[in-house]
Amino acid sequence: MDEKRITEIQKSVIDALGKERLKRAIDILGEEIESLQDWELRTRYNELQTAYRYMLDYLRMGMPDPDRERLHGELIGKCYVINDQIAIARLTEHSTKVYCQMRRKYKGLSGIDGIYARLKENHANTQVAQSLPAEECRSLNTTLAKEHEQLLPQLFGTLWSSNCWSKGDAEKVYGIISSNEISLNDRAVAVSAVTLSALKCMEPHKVTTLCNIATSKESLLSTRAIVGLIMVLFMYERRIKHYPAIANALAAIRENTTVMHRIQTIQIQLLRCRETQKIDRKMREEIIPAMMKNPNLRNSKLSMDILKEIEDDEDKNPEWRKWIEEDEIKGKIEEMSRWQVEGADVYMSTFSQLKSFPFFGEMSNWLRPFDTSVPCISDILPKEISGNKSILGAICASQFFCNSDKYSFCLTFERVPKEQRDAMMAQMTEAGPDAQAIDTATEIPAEKRAEVESNQYIQDLYRFFKVSNFRGEFTDPFTLSLNLLQSETLTPLIDSSEAMLRTFRYLVEKEYYDEAFKAGRLFEKSGEGDAQFFQEMGFCAQKECDYDTAIDYYTKADIIKPDTLWTLRHIAQCYRLQGESEKALSYYLMAEELAPENISLLMQTGESHAALKQYDEAFARFYKVEYLKPDSRRAMRAIAWCSFITGKDSQARGYYQRLMELSHPAFEDYLNAAHVEWVTKNNAKAIELYEKAKEICGNADKVAEHILNDKEVMFERGVSETELQLLIDIIS
Repeated sequence: MDEKRITEIQKSVIDALGKERLKRAIDILGEEIESLQDWELRTRYNELQTAYRYMLDYLRMGMPDPDRERLHGELIGKCYVINDQIAIARLTEHSTKVYCQMRRKYKGLSGIDGIYARLKENHANTQVAQSLPAEECRSLNTTLAKEHEQLLPQLFGTLWSSNCWSKGDAEKVYGIISSNEISLNDRAVAVSAVTLSALKCMEPHKVTTLCNIATSKESLLSTRAIVGLIMVLFMYERRIKHYPAIANALAAIRENTTVMHRIQTIQIQLLRCRETQKIDRKMREEIIPAMMKNPNLRNSKLSMDILKEIEDDEDKNPEWRKWIEEDEIKGKIEEMSRWQVEGADVYMSTFSQLKSFPFFGEMSNWLRPFDTSVPCISDILPKEISGNKSILGAICASQFFCNSDKYSFCLTFERVPKEQRDAMMAQMTEAGPDAQAIDTATEIPAEKRAEVESNQYIQDLYRFFKVSNFRGEFTDPFTLSLNLLQSETLTPLIDSSEAMLRTFRYLVEKEYYDEAFKAGRLFEKSGEGDAQFFQEMGFCAQKECDYDTAIDYYTKADIIKPDTLWTLRHIAQCYRLQGESEKALSYYLMAEELAPENISLLMQTGESHAALKQYDEAFARFYKVEYLKPDSRRAMRAIAWCSFITGKDSQARGYYQRLMELSHPAFEDYLNAAHVEWVTKNNAKAIELYEKAKEICGNADKVAEHILNDKEVMFERGVSETELQLLIDIIS
């Protein structure tokens, strides 16, 4: 049986279970299990089938069964697991994918005890080596490091390729990850392996293990488990309700305030990943090309803190300062700096090209905490790297670079000839006192450290699922929304009003207005909404073109905090967009009282007067704008158009002439100027201007369309319908 057919059968069972057609699913599983020589799996299937038959018999006989719904759900859950196991068993026999190769190699968790024992011994010997004379210490450490580089992939591969766990398996894995007898970094890699195993083949013991690790006192383990847990829960959201053990484990997590706080932080970090693709594109297409065009930047020796130095006005290069101030790139660099401070992934475009080293041919290394003692790194970098006195050391300690990118950065030195490498090292070390190194993980508060660790880990995962050679082994979790508030099952993990409001405001800031509005509706139930919240809700509704709802929320904001210019203007905008000019004008007039010289507001008020044919009031606003801002094209166009409508043709002609004399006049300027000439019977001049409008837009149909849009005004100015049609024929 080929992989495609195996996948089709697996999906047919998933589809049946999604519709709760349990009998259909059991029948398909029965047909598939007959051809498998897996007695344990067959036994579990027979137990499931027997339980299902008893449930049907009880129902047929009309016997009361208070556990019927619970049992029905549990049977669906067991079907999901058996279905996955059957598919994996078949694929293991036939597939060449890495996962199946690992399954054939490690055969489940059977060898985990031996690997753990050897890792413990390796770790203990490494500790002992520190007390030996220098030469012996170096020799022993070299041997132990090589052994460790073989054992860690074995631990990772065994955990990742493990299929269905028993309760005993879960306890054993949790014990290994909780043990202080192997290094913390090794245990962090083990957490990642459990996550990938659950993403590949979800079953309740793996998820509850992640829940248990989430409460670890070691933030490196806790944050990795939380990130993995959220991804697994999203990937298998429809299944979660069928596993009471998972529900109980999640309920226990909700009692842990530290974990809940971390979930809130990680929620924002995961949502921020949506911006990575936008940032990556902007970096590649705008920022980096613009920076590379400047010779000062191309040839300069940039430290990792260049952006901070620019912000703090401490850069020592006057030419650089002058260029930054004079060139439009300043805004781009400031934007990049802001992204970086927010924790956004600004280095994806750079480091995604540096993942071809043999180091990344081992899957576990993609998710490995950065460690300068890793042999391929320690052979390249100087011992002084552990200090913060060099730029290189600062990069290795930076909270802005994820673990994967730090490895990439260091490994690039391997491709540099030794003499040049030594010169670069010396240069970086000399620059050290001026390079303000970012705090290392040991120098920042515990929760800030946890925030940095989770952000770096998420970026590691993003690279793993987007650019690694192993990405084809998985369904990419970053294609999911990862918004907890969009899931009824997962919302309880972020159900505090503070967490909901934080998520809501992040979504508003990043312009996910539909999602933000739904998140806001959940927060609104807390009864804690203030004027700002109702303004934001109104803004989301307005952006989604739901103007009635927007007005309702803006009105609530106005009641709580009356006479707010922003609120009044947005209520007016919504009425105007609905075509209710009188209501719009009433709010614009209230806003105008608060800001009588606000140019934009004066224009909007004048345009509302014009829509109601109150031209004297409209002219008054437009003239005031022209006085306050003589070069306002918008004011000139408004005055010219109202002049045309009211028959002040000489004045209209004068303003259109001024507009056409400015640089880059608009298509509409020529079109409307042509209208003036046509209604005043200057047909030749009018046609000349219409032709100019056609030349700008490059499309006669567009000119015709605009003329027809203005036909009511043209009719009022004495142009007949026949004449208008003939005009269009002339232009066409």
